[in-house]
Amino acid sequence: MKRVVVILTVLILIFEDFSLVAQEISPPVCYGKKRLLKEFIKEEMIYPQKALQNKTEGTVVLSFIVKPDGSTTDLKITKSVSKEIDKEATRIFNKILWYPATELGKPIAYLHLFEIKFSIKKYLKLCKARGYEYFAYPYQPVDSSNTVYPLNDTDVRPKPIFTSRNYNFSSFMANNLKYPEAAFKQNISGMVKLNFVVEPSGRISNIIVEKRVGGGCTEEAIRVVKLLKWNPGLLNNKAVRTFMSLEITFDIAKQTVGGKIPTPGQVY
Repeated sequence: MKRVVVILTVLILIFEDFSLVAQEISPPVCYGKKRLLKEFIKEEMIYPQKALQNKTEGTVVLSFIVKPDGSTTDLKITKSVSKEIDKEATRIFNKILWYPATELGKPIAYLHLFEIKFSIKKYLKLCKARGYEYFAYPYQPVDSSNTVYPLNDTDVRPKPIFTSRNYNFSSFMANNLKYPEAAFKQNISGMVKLNFVVEPSGRISNIIVEKRVGGGCTEEAIRVVKLLKWNPGLLNNKAVRTFMSLEITFDIAKQTVGGKIPTPGQVY
């Protein structure tokens, strides 16, 4: 009987040690996390024409290593759908930025999996909802390296596109941003700071909330920022991916909202 108790005790200790190690390692996380990543994929996906014609559907699974600095390497397709769909899945993946995995708070290299689903029925509904099947680039040629540059490294910085010359960033925010009801009732004020990438297509990706405000203010700031269209940053006469930062203020005392583009600098 004592021997059985000893064996059970050893097994429990081994299990507890394994659980402790598992808890000490946090896997990689993409910028913007799951919800914003899902929205980005919906905005970015262009279903290959050949796959549409052949009614090809499925889920592409990619494996890769996220290095301690957040960069990725050793990208492989572990589950293929077709040559064209695999290529589109890879294109989308290469635009996603990552925080590295950590072990006891220190960045580590980590083998990770990522999947992108391709469904024709959902894609056609998506195109109708977003208003386009293909997106145009405001400026050609486009840098194909997927490098993301800080503002100070560009020759021409990204600029929001407005329909009127009398319209600017502040008036855009004032006309589109709404003070969240929950924040108003709870007397919440503050400044939301968002970092993101302006893509060569003029859309934004990889949103990071650097400074958060409760009561729905952060979510409202993200919603409105995603409405903006941009002229991309330029470097060496090519449209490039560029880091940007925006500050959006909610002032309960004045019952107003406003925003500004801070002094340019690298966003981490």
